[in-house]
Amino acid sequence: MVGGQGWMVKLMCGSHNHELTKSLVGHPYTGRLTKEEKIIIVDITKSMVKPRNILLTLKEHNANSCTTIII
Repeated sequence: MVGGQGWMVKLMCGSHNHELTKSLVGHPYTGRLTKEEKIIIVDITKSMVKPRNILLTLKEHNANSCTTIII
């Protein structure tokens, strides 16, 4: 903070103002790639796999993956 200017956060209530989501699909944290998935992507990209099949390959290796394709 320079010269006392900037943001200030004031906690009004210590609880959430919304319900928890039922699914984290599409959430940036759960959608990130693991180290192993990054290696798989590099390998299959070198093999000229079409982009639409890359996600399918990742899901075959990890059915619980929340990774999605954003266009």
